[in-house]
Amino acid sequence: MNDLDLRPRSSTEIVDAAFQLFRRNPTPLVLAAAVVYVPWLVIRLIFDLGITDPMMGPNKALAFSAGTLVVYALVGGVSSVLASDIYLGRSPDLGSAFRLAGSRFIALAVSGVIRAILIAFGLVFFLFPGLYAMGRYFATTQAVILEGKGVGGALSRSAALSVGLKVHIVSTILLVFLVLIAISIGCGLLFAMFQSKVITNVASTAVSIVLYPLLGLAETLLYYDARIRREGFDVEFMARAESPASPQGATL
Repeated sequence: MNDLDLRPRSSTEIVDAAFQLFRRNPTPLVLAAAVVYVPWLVIRLIFDLGITDPMMGPNKALAFSAGTLVVYALVGGVSSVLASDIYLGRSPDLGSAFRLAGSRFIALAVSGVIRAILIAFGLVFFLFPGLYAMGRYFATTQAVILEGKGVGGALSRSAALSVGLKVHIVSTILLVFLVLIAISIGCGLLFAMFQSKVITNVASTAVSIVLYPLLGLAETLLYYDARIRREGFDVEFMARAESPASPQGATL
């Protein structure tokens, strides 16, 4: 059996599968992140948004927050499309992924902000509600980009998929974050040797270009894992692929 076959996975298996998928086809994933991150780095360097002075004024802080929102919404959406294509055995198309993410950008951004606020509020004031929100709204990006849901529909869809799976979902997300944070800390210790904040930010961006697609891969695998467990997506997908009336690899 192929280790990347459609099947339920444990938290560690999902993280391992994310790395396997990345090694299988890293080029479109890295390019997708670079296309967004590099222009954003150039803008930050030109206007000194958090480069030499981390204590930004209100105008710079607003610009930095808006730019960060755009970056994470676009990269998250595009990474999810590419991850879905690679996982389901289709050829990833970078242009199509960006067009799809662009057409659904507002829903991606708004649902992402709502999810982040709910998680942050819960973690700051009450730890358990924050983890609950993390588990309940884990698949809002995938619901928007892969299923065409609006903001409310994406939140509801993610909540429905999370029923009975929140411990598994939160455990997987925390494991992914721990792995990525460990890699980031290691790189950060290396970058500490540089005296220039510009060089440090450039190097950090290069690391983000590689690491963020891994997060998108893991989140997309977790989304499909939930669908397999709750909806029998693996059986449905294979049945459609084998049906003469349906083209192989048909979408969701």
